[in-house]
Amino acid sequence: MKGKFKFNGTGGELFCLILVQTLLTMITFGIYGAWAVVKFIKFYTKNTTLDNKVFAFNGTGGGLFSLLLVQGLLCMITLGIYAPIAYLKVAKWFVDNTEYDGKAMELDDQDACSFWVTVFVQGLLTAITFGLYAPVAVLKIYKAVIERAGWDGTKFGFEVRGGEFWCLLFVQGLLMMITFGIYAPWAIAKVTNYLLGNLSWGASAFKGTLEGADLFSIVLIHGVILTGLTCGIYAAWYEVKMLQYTCDHVEVG
Repeated sequence: MKGKFKFNGTGGELFCLILVQTLLTMITFGIYGAWAVVKFIKFYTKNTTLDNKVFAFNGTGGGLFSLLLVQGLLCMITLGIYAPIAYLKVAKWFVDNTEYDGKAMELDDQDACSFWVTVFVQGLLTAITFGLYAPVAVLKIYKAVIERAGWDGTKFGFEVRGGEFWCLLFVQGLLMMITFGIYAPWAIAKVTNYLLGNLSWGASAFKGTLEGADLFSIVLIHGVILTGLTCGIYAAWYEVKMLQYTCDHVEVG
């Protein structure tokens, strides 16, 4: 797993997908939502490549619907205690149904109790610090999931440096506040590059090279001006533009 990512989808295709899936979800009072989610994931995966090798998603709407129904019922019966395990089961379904270069990815959900303990401890630390610990908690939960996933017999890795990440978010949040949000694209670029820089697959490291100035121009021109002038219709093209830029600036090597 090496090379550069590429997104080949079009705004027109995404617009039609949003229109149809939203309509079907509405007329079925939300029941079709699981099928809609699968349709969107198939669109994103089939249009994403890494080193010109394609991704694919093989899940079905029926499979997702039944999974969410069962896991939701178990969460209700246990008054939410089962929620972390339900999350792991759902994550496994998505990962196991994703392929790259014709080979399925996989996520190990064995010893789910250890994951439950991780979520409980991180939630407790967040509570007793009145939310200040939340960024570190999210990072550690993210690590616990990522390091269970693998492809072609090799696991993914995620190097956690909680204090460093907390400081990064604090500084970026402060800069966004004093610039009344204008700095947001630069903050997003820095945080995204940081997270990608801590992600790996075996000996291969991920790298993000997003630039705040580039994101700012995309948000301004495509997100604010064009989407605003078209009363939101252009949003699909804006999303595709953002995906294309992001993929062009992420690589594994």
